[in-house]
Amino acid sequence: MSTLKADDPRIPAIQSRIRVVPNFPKPGIMFQDITTLLLDPKVFKDTIDLFVERYKFKNISVVA
Repeated sequence: MSTLKADDPRIPAIQSRIRVVPNFPKPGIMFQDITTLLLDPKVFKDTIDLFVERYKFKNISVVA
């Protein structure tokens, strides 16, 4: 079972690094740009750590 909590203090930092580009690539689409997240080593590591915590007991053998 996942230990991820909605009140995890890492989540606001991660959310603040995801830039929203409205109407890209076409009107009505809210593009979520993670480039700014990738440029912040600590927040990027926190993101990876959250994924690991969430999925480490799911017996995933392949990611494509």
